[in-house]
Amino acid sequence: MQIVKSKDKIIHNSHGKAQVEEYYMEDKTVDLCIVHIDGRTPETGRIINSDFSCVCYVLEGQGTFCGQVVEKGDAFNILSNEPYWFNGKFSITMCGTPAWHPEQNKVID
Repeated sequence: MQIVKSKDKIIHNSHGKAQVEEYYMEDKTVDLCIVHIDGRTPETGRIINSDFSCVCYVLEGQGTFCGQVVEKGDAFNILSNEPYWFNGKFSITMCGTPAWHPEQNKVID
């Protein structure tokens, strides 16, 4: 068992319009983060995650995920190697497998 305290999360910016709170686990088979989106993310193109799939839950706000409206209480998934983008002002939690690392994430187009 492991507990990651809020004070131990790692905060970083992602693709210009998103702030990410990473809760890194010792178990490298799973990952959890909270993403705060404020505008188009990425600013141009789409994001792709190699070798990482996740389920997302909208915590607050409203926006779009790949052109589809999402709002508080909605859930969606992002599959490995599936291009995506966000737009709007909302926060989501993302839980994925295996554990995410920056080398898996890139902007295409």
